[in-house]
Amino acid sequence: MSSSFARLALALTLIVCVSAGSAWAEPIDRPHVPGEFIIKFKAGASEQEKELILSDLNATHIKGFGRIKAALKRMDGLTVEEAIARYGNHPNIEFIEPNYILTAVETPDDARYDELWGMNNTGQTGGTAGADISAEMAWDVFTGNSNIVVGVIDTGVDYNHPDLVDNIWTNPGEIPGNGIDDDGNGYIDDIHGWDWVNDDADPMDDNGHGTHCSGTIGGVGNNGTGVAGVNWDVRIMGLKFLSAGGSGSTADAVSAVEYATDMALRYPGEVRVTSNSWGGGGFSQALYDAIEEAGLADMLFIAAAGNSSSNNDASPHYPSNYDLDNVVSVAATDHNDNLAGFSSYGATTVDLAAPGVDILSTIPGGGYGLSSGTSMATPHVAGVAALTFGRFPAVSALDAKSLILNGADPLDNLSGVVLTG
Repeated sequence: MSSSFARLALALTLIVCVSAGSAWAEPIDRPHVPGEFIIKFKAGASEQEKELILSDLNATHIKGFGRIKAALKRMDGLTVEEAIARYGNHPNIEFIEPNYILTAVETPDDARYDELWGMNNTGQTGGTAGADISAEMAWDVFTGNSNIVVGVIDTGVDYNHPDLVDNIWTNPGEIPGNGIDDDGNGYIDDIHGWDWVNDDADPMDDNGHGTHCSGTIGGVGNNGTGVAGVNWDVRIMGLKFLSAGGSGSTADAVSAVEYATDMALRYPGEVRVTSNSWGGGGFSQALYDAIEEAGLADMLFIAAAGNSSSNNDASPHYPSNYDLDNVVSVAATDHNDNLAGFSSYGATTVDLAAPGVDILSTIPGGGYGLSSGTSMATPHVAGVAALTFGRFPAVSALDAKSLILNGADPLDNLSGVVLTG
């Protein structure tokens, strides 16, 4: 077959496939980045076939996702809806989807330990004694392990905060400030993590959300300052994909999950869990695949159930609704062990509930503040996961999940509301 005839055959195939799937463009009902899409070609697609499709879309490359073998592209001339209508059912494409916009899930001897009702509720805030995570019982046995790393995928972290600075992760494979990608992971000088919003090595928090979550996971304990996290000793990895305004893209979320997975494989037994207090957008195959890859690396993905007061069994919330074994979905309770009024729920899709109303934790600049949301409940559970991995280093991610769910206190008022009751 001549090369010109081969190109013609490819073009005819393209026309047939496009015509079959592009009667009109269905509207996308979730916020997404205009002109950007995430695409994965099937394994058997040739480079010539890929190029023909990308050329037809007038697409330019933004970045690739090495673990899930997909890429983020930008195009001119077509809307994302039109591109998906044209190629959504193409035989050479595994998936093509919007780059959804995601947001933080928030309703906006330590000196202030007595205010941490979620750790130890004595009724100090007017609530019910014992409506907490029983942290003191755990601390009598174990307070954390500095070898365990929690990836906080969020707005960043104030790594200079006096109650966090001693628990911030430092990349052992990178030499600070030399302008070289010493560990060959594709990121230069990623000492404490990465910032995908500004595409630089400084994951400093310019919003506050990620720092608040980090303090609940790993505020330094027994240091006479501020608060204590679920883990007194742990390492916080700053993975910033949410902006100062609290929003980010699916593509950057995928990059953050892939970064954590890569580090988990580089340093076995250390990076075991990520905390994910964010959500939005529709189902993303790219994000699903990235979280699945994290599970294959023996990591848990702890995710906020959402703040829409809705039933996630009927109206899915992502990423917490992804049906993957390594995902743990978290609702929020108040100081009386009641489901928070804002909290989403689901008898089969939300695993458990944790304290999430008026939670005191660290904020940027060395301060402390109260915040509410399933965002605040999620780091309680991520902290418990890290404590579990620290106490039992050989435990698998799925066994750790079972320990966490089986250890949850069943409550009559949460029966039929979350999986563990």
